[in-house]
Amino acid sequence: MFVVMLQFYSSTPAPDMHEMAVALRGWGHRVLVATPDRQGDLCFDEAGVEVIRISGAKPVSARSSRLLSGLARRLAQLAFMIRVRAVLDTLRPDIVQVNPTMLAFLLPLFRRRQSVYLLDVRQAGEVAGNDLSGQFRNWRMVMKHRLSAHLFYHHACFASEAAAERILGPRWPRLATIHRVGQDLSFLTHQWAESHQLENTEPVRFVYIGSISKLRQLELLLAAIRQVAAVRQDFLVDFIGPDSTGGYYQRLVGEWGLGGTVRFLSSIPYSQVASTVATYDVALAYVPPLPDWQYQPTLKVLEYRALGIPILASDNAANRQIIQEDVNGLLVNHTQDGIASGLMRYVADRDYLLRVSESARCNRQGRTWADSAKEYVELTYAPLLRQLGNSHASNAE
Repeated sequence: MFVVMLQFYSSTPAPDMHEMAVALRGWGHRVLVATPDRQGDLCFDEAGVEVIRISGAKPVSARSSRLLSGLARRLAQLAFMIRVRAVLDTLRPDIVQVNPTMLAFLLPLFRRRQSVYLLDVRQAGEVAGNDLSGQFRNWRMVMKHRLSAHLFYHHACFASEAAAERILGPRWPRLATIHRVGQDLSFLTHQWAESHQLENTEPVRFVYIGSISKLRQLELLLAAIRQVAAVRQDFLVDFIGPDSTGGYYQRLVGEWGLGGTVRFLSSIPYSQVASTVATYDVALAYVPPLPDWQYQPTLKVLEYRALGIPILASDNAANRQIIQEDVNGLLVNHTQDGIASGLMRYVADRDYLLRVSESARCNRQGRTWADSAKEYVELTYAPLLRQLGNSHASNAE
């Protein structure tokens, strides 16, 4: 079986496709994974080797009206999609798995007899805004994915039932399957040293790993930290990740006098995330209080459960499936007081922190990326190839 996976949304994407590709190659399948580089070119990787590069959508910066600028961007994206289609026509893969982007509906247009096209929606909730503009953008995104699934792609894939229902409605099983995301083996196999109870003089160490961006509304989390810091000084919070704000949150920390409590640290390689998180006492799985972030659990909260570290997580339907209160973490509402109360519970009650730490390690759960890849093959790739009558269908089983 020959699979091409296309992910357009970031030059540093979640590891889903690359990790599943490793497993599929180990079973004898050929897999190319296409990811944009920092310049926007789409690079096709095969087992660590770049085999194809497609020039990205790079419109000339226009000093013109917003309308003309938007038109130039869409024309550049159209030309880019035509280039991607030409490469797919040359490769003729059995499966084309697309993490969507603008005009992604063009990829399977008049090509559905040539390959199976999967709409793989992994970041459906990451759209900002709760005002009218944001709500319109979110509605437009839902409609775009819904039309693509109904009219252009053979099948859609989601990471949770809630996300599938959000895009396709209650009859989503006719058009889609659910594929839970995996976790790296480093989270599942980490060996903890014997736990010990922190002395009252030792600070409780919290860690937040993720992009430092205004989209994530970290002001609310920092305000809660500030509230706790007004009465307790025996805790520390590290933020680890790429900063796209130009130092906005660092300046806010300085203005609020949190320099002795909060640090912003540089990004770390993904291979080091598990061992780094394990040096802390509690992992923060905070998401902004926006409706469109509530439909599927983030990869981080799944990784923290697999690692077995206590979690302080935003209370939403997705996280309620992952966090067992007082077993592997705490769920807190999307308010400053709610987050502050969760922080305070861990800081002020060291016996509670010890109990949850030991319980979280005893209740580790997770699945490997190989498990996810096998599920794709059995539930989606093989059945759809049989329906298409592809000559390679027998190789998918």
